Amino acid sequence: MKIVIDDAGDVPDEMVKELDIVVVPINITFGTEEYLTGINLDHAGFYAKVKEVGDHNFPKSSQPTPFQFAEYYREILASGEKEILTITVGEKLSGTYESAEVAANELANQGTFHLFDSAGGSAAQGYMAIEAARMAQAGNNIDEIMIRLEEMRTNQCVVFLVDSLEYAVKGGRVGSLQSTMASLLRIKPIMQLDDGLIVEAGKVRTYSKALDYIVDFVLEQVGEQPIKLAVIHAGSPDGAVTLQEMAKSQLNYTEEFSADMGISVAINLGPGALGIVAIPE
Repeated sequence: MKIVIDDAGDVPDEMVKELDIVVVPINITFGTEEYLTGINLDHAGFYAKVKEVGDHNFPKSSQPTPFQFAEYYREILASGEKEILTITVGEKLSGTYESAEVAANELANQGTFHLFDSAGGSAAQGYMAIEAARMAQAGNNIDEIMIRLEEMRTNQCVVFLVDSLEYAVKGGRVGSLQSTMASLLRIKPIMQLDDGLIVEAGKVRTYSKALDYIVDFVLEQVGEQPIKLAVIHAGSPDGAVTLQEMAKSQLNYTEEFSADMGISVAINLGPGALGIVAIPE
């Protein structure tokens, strides 16, 4: 079985190679300039470009098309693998699931296709792909894998701070008035994933209080149970190191990594976003 994800999911490069996970790029535009994440636009290139954007070329993302998914599916089928499980960013956040479904239906007579809506993204989606790949390698069947993925989806905890609401406004996540008030009051909005949607979890006045809030929020959600832990950030490696140290000192984790969140996610949250993903074992 081959595991496929879109590039909104964060899996460390070494795990992508080790577990042979296929990552489908996401389309990014800066005005008339078009890019594919991980192909001709990496994180360094993205953050260099956003320093020079204006209203005329503000970055936008769009999900992979059915044609793009079909291209990757055909490559997998040509290699001899006939069973494919695709784990997508949440349907309430993107049309990616629908694109994957159209492509799977088109090629249904050439292989067996399974689709799973992560109801999230970033490292939550990434951990689901990692778990599915490990289980497939261990010989688990699709029913067993889907049961575990459903558990992970139900119990995932995702919480993060947004350093500036400018990107969320232009991406349609919040209204301009909310952004202006937050800026004037120097508020750091804390957001969480709730039922597949990004919603407000709280507000704090300082960066350090925001980090405390995030760790306390996760601790309240998961308690002392063992978790898979990830610190996610949007071009903020120093902040990620600080938050990672705080999280590791207070949470009972069995596995952890830090990731510069997928470019398509960073476009909607903005540079400086920083948070935690926790999934109970």
